[in-house]
Amino acid sequence: MPFIKRDAQGNIIALTSQREGDHDEYLPTTDPEVVSFLGMEPDQDEALKALRESDSELARVAEDLIQVLIEKQVILFTDLPDAVQQKLVSRQKLRSLLNQENPSLLSDDDML
Repeated sequence: MPFIKRDAQGNIIALTSQREGDHDEYLPTTDPEVVSFLGMEPDQDEALKALRESDSELARVAEDLIQVLIEKQVILFTDLPDAVQQKLVSRQKLRSLLNQENPSLLSDDDML
């Protein structure tokens, strides 16, 4: 969580962990400019792990979005390609099985 100081050309010239004087712009430690300034190579394993995690999260978002569109009758389930229908039904069955075996305080249908 570095705060950065830039020179007149916009290049990073200093990093601090807290906002101080000229160090008022925040960039995440994974930002390419910060990584380059520190002379570090991005950890490809960590990047791949983060990408895989976001893939599974995005898949769930897509499932939920499709469900909302179907419930609001924006699309019909049968409008989806057969392969997509099969995957969605399969995932719903698996999720239902998991919920029966491991009930939690909130089900997948509960809104926060």
